[in-house]
Amino acid sequence: MTENTFPTAASNDEAVLSFLRERGILADESITPQQVEEKKRNEAYHNTLLLLSNYRNILWQTDNELDTIAAELNLPLQKLDAVLSRIDAEIGMENRRLELRLERLAKTRLLLDRINDALTSLKRKPDNGPLLYELIYLTYIGEEKLVLNDILYRLNISRRHYYRLKEQAVSAISLRLWSAPTTDLEIWLGLVSMLTDRK
Repeated sequence: MTENTFPTAASNDEAVLSFLRERGILADESITPQQVEEKKRNEAYHNTLLLLSNYRNILWQTDNELDTIAAELNLPLQKLDAVLSRIDAEIGMENRRLELRLERLAKTRLLLDRINDALTSLKRKPDNGPLLYELIYLTYIGEEKLVLNDILYRLNISRRHYYRLKEQAVSAISLRLWSAPTTDLEIWLGLVSMLTDRK
């Protein structure tokens, strides 16, 4: 006689409870509040690093998307007023594809603005804020992608000091970036998820 291979009610219940614990809907007694906070900090740090690493690409895609929209409307982007009025007309004619692309651009722009705000805040940090800002700018933001030795030379610091400062800078940006309203966080986490899927 073979054993019953169907899941039992107890195993189904445990699977549901496990799912609810993973999502944070149900408290997991085996995890301390400190571990939960540490996990949140680690995820925020990782997500910040991912966004910074892709900053140049996000900026490029945003600019490229604007150029593409202007080309599709047969208008040069330099004539911004003409592009905007044509976009208004297209949306008025219920061009849903264009509308969705503009919504995506607006969300991306919101994210870039938030990153730039966090960078500005980092620059004003007492003591070493300007150095932390310069490190992040040279590593992730500037148009020219530099190798580590060039960054070390420009900042006049050692490799070890670079990594210490970088961790401090990313942590400060992370704190500022992920203390946003829930709706903004959902948008940004969606973007982070897309970036993670590409790797």
